[in-house]
Amino acid sequence: MAERKMFDEVLHAFRRGEIDESEAGARILEMFYMGQEHFLLDLEREQRVGFPEVVYAAGKSTADLLDIVARLLEAKGRVFIASLSAEAEGMLHETFHTHGIRVGGRAMVIGSSSDGPEQPGTVGVITAGTSDVPFAQECILLLEELGVRVVASFDAGVAGIHRPVMSMRKMRDASVLIVFAGMEGALPTMLASLTDLPVVAVPTPVGYGFGGGGEAALKTMLQSCSPGITVVNIGNSVGAAAAAIRILRAIRKVAG
Repeated sequence: MAERKMFDEVLHAFRRGEIDESEAGARILEMFYMGQEHFLLDLEREQRVGFPEVVYAAGKSTADLLDIVARLLEAKGRVFIASLSAEAEGMLHETFHTHGIRVGGRAMVIGSSSDGPEQPGTVGVITAGTSDVPFAQECILLLEELGVRVVASFDAGVAGIHRPVMSMRKMRDASVLIVFAGMEGALPTMLASLTDLPVVAVPTPVGYGFGGGGEAALKTMLQSCSPGITVVNIGNSVGAAAAAIRILRAIRKVAG
């Protein structure tokens, strides 16, 4: 690997006395991070923790977003982006149209797909309603780009009590469940009472009036009477995908 060669070169230079300890440390840090005045990119996060750096687009200036994406594309060949506005999505399509672009919800992946090994196991992605699907699509895009097999079941909420049971029939091969729900957010609790699989609950900003921005669903999930549910923040599809990847990597270590 190029990074290992560069690392060895720095160590050899240090041993020969060509650079001091401070200079060696600075050069090593430069291998892992790339930055400008407004940002510092973590180039080796995927190698270190199994989940890549995902560019959070909301709030970034146009210039910074384009600069970050271009630099990551050059360094890694693929960029993960989340929380895109329609305007930012159009701008990225226009600027990087010569690269492969995949979109799911407000998430985007630009660049070549990974040829890495598949993760050991399948992730089941379930939504309570159709309005939750865009958040699930973000999660599915990230998981599939990282080599995970995904089984999806949409519109499986508790308003029709038979639907959660029907969705679980599709999850026989799943190692982890990611469950998206707005409104009162009851679906993860119900599903966690039916299975011993790890359940990652994602509240979505879907609902009426008071608490309809996802607050009610979040509080319900945090107060779940089915113990062991993992809850991420409102609409945090990226965090849910990362949690599932960590679980799958733990499974691989045990199995290996």
